Amino acid sequence: MKKTILASLIISIILIIIFIYDKVMVPHVGFGAAPIFAIFVLVCLFLFSFISLILYQKNKRQAIANMWLSVASLFLTYLIVDLGMGFFFIPRLSSLLIPDQFVHHKIPPNTYIKIENSEFNYIQRSNNVGLRGPDIQLTEKPGAYRILMLGDSFTMGEGVNDDLTFSALLEESLNGKNGTINGKNFEVLNAGVDSYCPILSFIQLTKIAPTLEPDLVVLNLDMTDLIQEIAYRNVATFGPDGDITGVVGRKYFSPNTLVRKLADNYLYMTRLIIAYLDKWTHESNKITIRNTVILANREILAHTLSGDKTDRGEQWQNIFNSIMKIKRYCDDDNINFLLTIYPIGHQVNEREWVTGRSLFIPEGSLISDKSVHVIEDFAVANNIELLNVFPAFRSYKGAAPLYFSYNMHWTATGHKMMARELERFIEATYLHDSN
Repeated sequence: MKKTILASLIISIILIIIFIYDKVMVPHVGFGAAPIFAIFVLVCLFLFSFISLILYQKNKRQAIANMWLSVASLFLTYLIVDLGMGFFFIPRLSSLLIPDQFVHHKIPPNTYIKIENSEFNYIQRSNNVGLRGPDIQLTEKPGAYRILMLGDSFTMGEGVNDDLTFSALLEESLNGKNGTINGKNFEVLNAGVDSYCPILSFIQLTKIAPTLEPDLVVLNLDMTDLIQEIAYRNVATFGPDGDITGVVGRKYFSPNTLVRKLADNYLYMTRLIIAYLDKWTHESNKITIRNTVILANREILAHTLSGDKTDRGEQWQNIFNSIMKIKRYCDDDNINFLLTIYPIGHQVNEREWVTGRSLFIPEGSLISDKSVHVIEDFAVANNIELLNVFPAFRSYKGAAPLYFSYNMHWTATGHKMMARELERFIEATYLHDSN
């Protein structure tokens, strides 16, 4: 028994030192709720072991055994209940994503995953180059017109099968008109990746464009990108000239982040405790990848509301800087470039994204198109082709919803809408017969 007590004393001291060192010495590790919670538990273990050691010296061995049995029973009961509630109440986040040293995370080639929840059930595949959809021939065929879609999970197509993403629908429709659009064969490549923002899309473009040789690059700008761009830039690496060279997806093993990951994915009650502590420590207010990508955070869509008073000049400057990098890259390689903007459900009407919006949008909030106008002005000032699909989505009168009720992404009907608007604009702007 004495060896067990001494071991718990030593282990608790070592782990406390590790958690504190992780915060003090390692960059980008916040001393928020997760390490506070972990250190509190370890301090309790240390004090309990210390008291047990004192009682052991006084020959209170039966009392010690009863204490350890009681504490172990309570701990195991808590853990079982916590895991059980986590199984039922924490959504299972399935993903193909792997860490990357340049674009933070990416989809590996030749993989697939089945994703199931109460709103959708589908299989997501990646092809021979790590894009969603069927395998492609790396060398462009003569007479082919290759369109490369960049964007986040809306572009990737969360919630729908591979052949129902707007990229797949666009390709099918354009090829259905073969003979009326200069006899071209069209390839629409879906390079969308969950939670990407313009800086990641730019880095991704520089890695894949030389191999894919697109004729047209389309950046589908999401309303969540404004804040998520900052989160990724905060952990970016910079070259000697001050330009971002990459956003490393996994820099180090961190016990602090491990606690958060375990709580976020498996431990429901512990997750609630950490969420409460996050508010107390103001950790939830920080613009981090966890706070803006993994968790539901009202800040990411605050700029779409009329009550937003935050000065977002620097935020827009960051995102526009990344978009201009994409445009200049395309201009240098004689690639056409198109920027699109589309709404989230709350920006369309009160019938879309009804359940899930409460996590992001305060009740009674009014919608503002200020951000839309900021993007439009930027596009005009920099001679960027812009497709704004807000009017099309807002004029939709069909019975089928465009967005899922809880998940913020498009249904198959929403993807059809986006594909139709892209087809109309691309055909009129880039594919008209010059004869």
